[in-house]
Amino acid sequence: MGRIPDEDVQRVREATDVVALISESVVLKKKGRLFWGLCPFHGEKTPSFKVDPATQLWHCFGCGEGGDAFGFLMRQEHMEFPDAVRLLADRGRIEIREEGGGVDRGHKERLTEASDAAARFYHRTLVMSRDDAVERARSYLSGRGFGSEVAKEFMVGYAPGRGALVRYLKEAGFTDTEMIEANLALKGDRGLKDRFYERVMFPIHDLQGRAVGFGGRVMGDAEPKYLNTQETPIFHKSRNLYAIDRAKNEIVKAGEAVVVEGYTDVIALHAAGIKNVVATLGTALTRDHVKLLGRFASRIVYLFDADEAGLRAAERAGEFLDVLLAPPEGLGSAAVDLAVAVVPDGKDPADYVLTAGAEGMRKVIGDASPLLRFLVDRRLDAHDLSLPEGRARALTSVARLLASMKSTVFLHEYMAHVQDRLGLDYLVIQQAVNEARPEQVARDGEGEDAAGVSAAAAVAMRRQDPGYVAAREYVRLVAQSGELRTSAREVLSEGLVHDEILRRTLSAVVDAGSTVGTELYTLVAETDPEAGAVLSGLVMDDEDSANKSTEARDVLSKLKEFALERQIIEKKAQMRALSEVKASAEYDELFREIAGLQVKLDRVHRGLADCSDTDGSVG
Repeated sequence: MGRIPDEDVQRVREATDVVALISESVVLKKKGRLFWGLCPFHGEKTPSFKVDPATQLWHCFGCGEGGDAFGFLMRQEHMEFPDAVRLLADRGRIEIREEGGGVDRGHKERLTEASDAAARFYHRTLVMSRDDAVERARSYLSGRGFGSEVAKEFMVGYAPGRGALVRYLKEAGFTDTEMIEANLALKGDRGLKDRFYERVMFPIHDLQGRAVGFGGRVMGDAEPKYLNTQETPIFHKSRNLYAIDRAKNEIVKAGEAVVVEGYTDVIALHAAGIKNVVATLGTALTRDHVKLLGRFASRIVYLFDADEAGLRAAERAGEFLDVLLAPPEGLGSAAVDLAVAVVPDGKDPADYVLTAGAEGMRKVIGDASPLLRFLVDRRLDAHDLSLPEGRARALTSVARLLASMKSTVFLHEYMAHVQDRLGLDYLVIQQAVNEARPEQVARDGEGEDAAGVSAAAAVAMRRQDPGYVAAREYVRLVAQSGELRTSAREVLSEGLVHDEILRRTLSAVVDAGSTVGTELYTLVAETDPEAGAVLSGLVMDDEDSANKSTEARDVLSKLKEFALERQIIEKKAQMRALSEVKASAEYDELFREIAGLQVKLDRVHRGLADCSDTDGSVG
C-alpha cells in the first residue's frame, strides 16, 4: 500500500463523527457535553470511558487509552494507522489517494462495484432464465425450502458460465484486470473466462452490505462441492462472515451470535426467524471472526453438524480458550462467552430446522455447552475410563487443556468436574495441571508488565501516587496553554516530571509550539502514540480556568516538593549502604547534601521557594 497524503487523512478525520463511530460498539450516555460508557478495552463496571464531540477525542481514565477516531479503530480492530484511514474512508464514501504504489481506494471501489454487478447478474439469471440448468438450480433451492422471496432477500443467484458474466461486465465498463483481481474471471487460452460456472451463487457482503466475494454450490456431483472466491484486495475469508451485514443488528438485539458452517444453514435459520446467524467461509472460526463478532455480542454459539468432521471443527475452537477468561484486544469490555451446540439426529442445521422447527432449533442453541466443558468431556470420552491406563491418558490430555488457564474459581470447578469423571483425588488432578503448565508461562505474561500487573491496574496504582497526579495536572495545564511552553522546557531540564510517559508527553507538547486542542493531539500522536493516548485525556479536561499560569505555579511547587523528597530518600538509602567508619568522608558529604535538600524542602513547604527559579538547584 502507498502513503496516504496528509490532506486526505484530514478530510477523512473531518468527515468522521467519533461519537457515532464509537456508538456502533459501545453504549454511550450523554452527561453534560461529554458521552460516557464502559471502556471496550478493559473490564470495568463503572464507566470511565468518555468521548468529547467538541474535540472529537476519546479517553479512558481506567486504562489510560485514548485518541481520535483513527486511534479507536487501531486499538479496537488491531490495525495499523493507514488501514484505519482506509476503513473510515470507505465508511464515509471518501475517495483517497495513495502515493507510492499499492491498491488505491478508487481501484478497490471498482472491484467492489464489479462484485456488486456480478451479484445482480447472477440473481437475475436465477430469477429470469428459463434454461434447463437454471430450472434445476431453482428446484434444488425449492427442495431446501427456499422460495423466491428467500432467494431475493439473500440475492441468491446462478452462474451459467460460458463467458456470460465476462460479457456482461465488459458491457458495464469493467476492464479485464478488474474482473481478474475481483476473482470473477480467469485468463484462458482464448481470453477471459468466468471463474464460476454452473453453480448456485451465494454473494458474500461486508458489514456495509457491499458484495466482496461469492460462494458457489455446484449442481451435480462435480468437485469441489463448494467453491469460494479466493483472497482479493476486498475479500479475506478469515475475516469475512456470510450474512454478517444482515445479522449484525439481530446479534446486537439477542446479545448472541450463532455461527454455522454453510450458506444454506444460515438462510434456513433466517427463514425460520432465527436471524442472529452467520457462517464461516470454508474455513474454521478464526480469531478475527471472534473479534468481529465480539463487537456485537457477548456470547458466541458455534453450531455444528453431529458428524465427526463437525466435532473436529468444534475442537479446533479450543484455540480461543483465552477469550473465556479475558478479552483479547478489541473484543470489548468483557470476556466473550464461547459455547458449542451439536445438531442432533445426524442432521445439518438447515435440515434440522425444517423438521424440528424454530423452537426445536432454539432449544438446541439454548442448550449449548460452554466451550471448555465441551472440550474437556470430548477428551475424557476419547479414552476408556474403566481402565487405569485409560484414566491416566485422559488425565494427561485434559491437564494440557486446563493448563492454559490461570488459577481461578473457574479452573477449580473444571478440575472438580474432571475429578468426578475420573474418580481420582483432587490433588492428583491439580498436580497434573501444574506439571503441564510451564509451557504456558510465556503466554500468561502477555499483556502485563514485568510485575504481572494489568495495564488498567498499573494506571490505577499510578493515580494513587500524589507525584504522578501533580505531574499529570502540570502537563494538562501546559497542553492547554501555549503561554506556559517556554517555562515548561526549563521544568523538563530539571527532571521534575518523574513519570516517563508524562515526561515524553510534556516534551512533545513543548516541541509543538503554541498548538493546542485537537491539532495538538494529532501532532503528538503521529510521532508518539503513547503520549497521544495520554494527551487525549488532557485535551478533553479543559476546565476554562481563568489563570492557568497561577495554577501551574502551584502545581510546580508540589512537583519541586516531591522531587526534593525523592532525592532525600535516595541519598538516605545511599548513606545506609555506607559504613560510617570506613567511608566517613563520603558519609559526611551525603549528610551535608541531605541537610541542604531538607532546607530547600522546608522553604517549599513554607511557600518561600520561587517556583519560577529554574537554575537546576532542586537537587
